[in-house]
Amino acid sequence: MPMKMNEGCTLKTGQIKKNPELALGMSQKDVSKYKKVASAYGNVAPVIVAAPEKGVHLILAGNARLEACVQAGMGEIPAVVARTSGAAEGMKLSLMLSSIHEEGGAISEGALISRLIEEHKVTPRELVNLLGKSKAWVSKRMSLAQNLTASVKGMVSDGTLCPRSAEEVAKLPEEEQAEFASNIVNSGLNKNEISQLVKWYKNASSDAARREAIKYPLNALSKIGVRISRKPRASKGLNSPGRQLAGSANYAAQMLLKAVNMAENADEGMLRAAGGQLARLRDVAAETDMALNRLLPPEIIAPKRPPLRASKPILPDVSPGKQKTAGPAVAGGGFNGG
Repeated sequence: MPMKMNEGCTLKTGQIKKNPELALGMSQKDVSKYKKVASAYGNVAPVIVAAPEKGVHLILAGNARLEACVQAGMGEIPAVVARTSGAAEGMKLSLMLSSIHEEGGAISEGALISRLIEEHKVTPRELVNLLGKSKAWVSKRMSLAQNLTASVKGMVSDGTLCPRSAEEVAKLPEEEQAEFASNIVNSGLNKNEISQLVKWYKNASSDAARREAIKYPLNALSKIGVRISRKPRASKGLNSPGRQLAGSANYAAQMLLKAVNMAENADEGMLRAAGGQLARLRDVAAETDMALNRLLPPEIIAPKRPPLRASKPILPDVSPGKQKTAGPAVAGGGFNGG
């Protein structure tokens, strides 16, 4: 059957050639999801394919959908044939489509769940069974759609704020959410720390304490004094607690050295502009020194070092990264403290 440019059609699965590059990013989990959709509603999501060569179309987008049909024994699948001007253009189109997350993510999921429950009287239990999620997950997704302000929803949609952290932000009054979300992102806080701050805000006895939690989350966390208890793991892999702690300390040391280097090369105007953040950096450094002196064993605080050799000097364990040691400071490069 003759087809117009980019016209939809139905192709036999045997007419479509799998794309080895796309297969690298395909997970069986996605395949299973499409199989579930297809079993309930049929083939409703077309794949994108290139113009045929020797009767076979190379798939450009929808590898998991195609694999789901093959595994489910479905012989045909809806498709859109993209008439590109050559193999390179087809690869460019495939790359562009791969970079687009067409599904709206957590916010869209929450909005759809809210409408289904409120307008169409679908029960949460039905959605739990349909999605294979917990009742708590459904409730939290609804909270994102119903309780977050538009600006914070935007932060979730563009990936600035993760959905789990946004669930905690949604518990705050609307007028506090945007500032709090921005500050916790800039401070690099995790979900557990954000949860502690939200609880502290809701239980605070004064407006000043609440404002501190919103405006200076790191300060507030230091006053909470609740240690997160984690059982030590036996794992020695890249994600073990010891490696995470070492990595965090190394990164903090790099940023500290970078800030000091920039301050040494800054003019008076830049120092004044960043004076508040630099003063806080000095105070945090002093507090860190006292805390580590209390926590670390003496042999780590003052390790025995081998004698210095003139031909091979010992360098600091932590590198400040790529920095300019000469020349004027970069404009606008002030230290972005908490």
